[in-house]
Amino acid sequence: MTHHIKVYNPLEQFEIIKYIAMDGPLFGHIQIGLTNTGFYLLLASLFLILLHLLYNKEGVLGLANRFMLCMESLFGSVLQVVKGQVGPTGQPYFPAIYSLFLFILFLNLVGLIPYSFCATAQFALTLGLSSTILLGVTFLGLRLHGIHFFSVFVPGGTPLALFPFLTLLETVSYVARAFSLGVRLSANMLAGHILLHLISSFSWKFITGSLMGLLMAPLPLLFLTLLYGLEVGVAFIQAYVFVLLTCSYIQEAINLHGD
Repeated sequence: MTHHIKVYNPLEQFEIIKYIAMDGPLFGHIQIGLTNTGFYLLLASLFLILLHLLYNKEGVLGLANRFMLCMESLFGSVLQVVKGQVGPTGQPYFPAIYSLFLFILFLNLVGLIPYSFCATAQFALTLGLSSTILLGVTFLGLRLHGIHFFSVFVPGGTPLALFPFLTLLETVSYVARAFSLGVRLSANMLAGHILLHLISSFSWKFITGSLMGLLMAPLPLLFLTLLYGLEVGVAFIQAYVFVLLTCSYIQEAINLHGD
């Protein structure tokens, strides 16, 4: 008798699912709807709004509970990043950086909940986010420095003969920031979730496959717990790295070559 073992594709958890789909005649024929990606983005936005409404209602010094301490710790950590990377001139950009950090962190953490969806593992989302950030930083540099902003594409002391080549190289390097910023976040979250899926699947097969596996169940469960804790740490680190690099781009747009 042949036993067929069903193998689940670890990439199924990243599939885009349409929750609501409506066909509309606007602009020809388009489809308006809500996918799981849009749902989790909306959920993250609503959660952060409600979180800070609750925080402001209680007051910073009103309650010294764990929730307030966590919020103040995150607030202080991001503030130090902005001060360290951008400097005193970066204070006006802190609300945007702080919101970006919490938004990415929430999406990373909620994606670790079993049977949920990790929106930050979608390359289209992270690349769109990073491209928007680079575009905003470029507009910021143009507003502050005008045409002089384009000096970032010309390395100092460039010989005239190498000017076209190095300018093209710097331009490609500048545009590649959007790609690297988005891919770094998405690739790390994607790899972590695939690893968790594979290890948990093999652990379940091992535990339920034999009596020996059932007796040794604490070992794979302990390994899974440690791996899950590692992924929680990765979720924090990736959100931190994303805003850290964003701050460095803002700093360069403000100060150009450090002048």
